[in-house]
Amino acid sequence: MTNRAECLHLLFEFVQSGDVEQAGTAAGTIIGYVSTLDGLEAQVAALDDLRANLTSRCEAVGILGEAEDRHEMVEDAMEQARRTLENRSTA
Repeated sequence: MTNRAECLHLLFEFVQSGDVEQAGTAAGTIIGYVSTLDGLEAQVAALDDLRANLTSRCEAVGILGEAEDRHEMVEDAMEQARRTLENRSTA
């Protein structure tokens, strides 16, 4: 599995299961993946790609209830990470 595919898999598994350990593993994998990319532009694009793909997967299976809440939390965290990266480029 590629790093990108592994990130998506782990994020989706967390959204479905709610397993906090899974969330930690997903976060670490995302950091590892994004940090291998050259330049902030590529890193921001990778986060956007992960977010869009996770949303597509969640919509495809029609997640509801607590899983939907977890998906929103992941989206918020990824947006915050994106803003942090963008702020680094303007600092």
